[in-house]
Amino acid sequence: MHALCIHSSDSHTDVTAECGPKRLISCFMGLFGGSDDEREEGTTPSGAPAETTKIVELYVESINNITRKTDVMGQIDPYVIVYANDVLVGKTKPVNNTNSVVVNELLVFKTKGEPLTTKLRFELMDKDDVGDDDEVGSGSFNPAVEESLENQLIHLKYKGQDIGSLSITMKIKEILLV
Repeated sequence: MHALCIHSSDSHTDVTAECGPKRLISCFMGLFGGSDDEREEGTTPSGAPAETTKIVELYVESINNITRKTDVMGQIDPYVIVYANDVLVGKTKPVNNTNSVVVNELLVFKTKGEPLTTKLRFELMDKDDVGDDDEVGSGSFNPAVEESLENQLIHLKYKGQDIGSLSITMKIKEILLV
C-alpha cells in the first residue's frame, strides 16, 4: 500500500510520498493528538489525567464454625446478606447443610463518599424451604479503624453470644470514568 503522509509542525506542512500502512497511521495520529502507544493509560489526547472514581470489591471468603442451630434436623443452610451504610449491596448464595464453608463470592459497589468511611454490616441467615429464613447472627466491619482490609475475621453474634465468624477481604480500586 502506498499513500501520502502529511507531516505538520508549527513552521510548515510537508507532504511525503509512499508511506506504508503503519507509518500512515502514525502520521494521522501525530496530526490528531499523538499515538496511543505514546500516551499513558488514563490520560486524554492532550495528556491531562482522565476522571476516575473509586469502587469497593468486597470478597466474602468463608463462613466459619457456626455454633447456633436454627434447624431441628441437620445443619444450617447459610448465606450472607451484606449492607454498606445500611444499604443492601448483595447476598451470597445459600449452601446446603453446613456450619463452615468456603464461599468466595464478590460484591462490587460504589460509595457516595470515601470508601474507607463505609460501615459494613453482615447478617448470616439460614435458608429455609418452608417459612421465613432464620437469622443466625450478625457482625460489622469499619474499615476506617483497621490497619488492613485483607483477610479480616468478622465475629458474628446472636443476642450477645458469639456464634462463629466470616472471613472477608475489602479492596478499594480506582477505575476510569469514560
